[in-house]
Amino acid sequence: MMLLGDKVILREWRESDLERLSALRNDIDLQRLLMSQARPNSVERVRQWLVERSARDDMVFFVVADGNDEAVGYIQVAAIDRFHGHGDLGICLSQSTQGLGIAAEACQLLEQYLIDTLALHKLTLRVLADNSRAIAFYRKHGYRDVGVLERHFRDGNSQHDVLLMERLLRR
Repeated sequence: MMLLGDKVILREWRESDLERLSALRNDIDLQRLLMSQARPNSVERVRQWLVERSARDDMVFFVVADGNDEAVGYIQVAAIDRFHGHGDLGICLSQSTQGLGIAAEACQLLEQYLIDTLALHKLTLRVLADNSRAIAFYRKHGYRDVGVLERHFRDGNSQHDVLLMERLLRR
């Protein structure tokens, strides 16, 4: 499965992606923004993570590749509920791609796929309440705030609020 845009390609992962995806999975600051517990990830561990994600029935997972078909991140929808028509969005892109329209196009391609293929009508997401750049991106692209989970994410000795957002998909 491959989804083609002007700037990005959404596709299945390949062995050749492992080095780039491993770098993202080992970026401590980036993993904190994704509310993940950063820990060392060998190439084999990342491979196992990709195999597991690709095999799940309740998840859609794509590598985000640039115009040269080089992996620059990934985008996923987890906890897909096909009966009720919703799932949880997650996106991780290398910092070098930020501000280039890659995230917006990847989301647009994914949303159209979700509408056409899975008949989903809504996406939800969680984002750190202090991640103003991500929140501004999501709001610009039609997400609205629906609540706050207070002191929900622990980072070292600090606890952080998490903002819940949702977007109704067009049909």
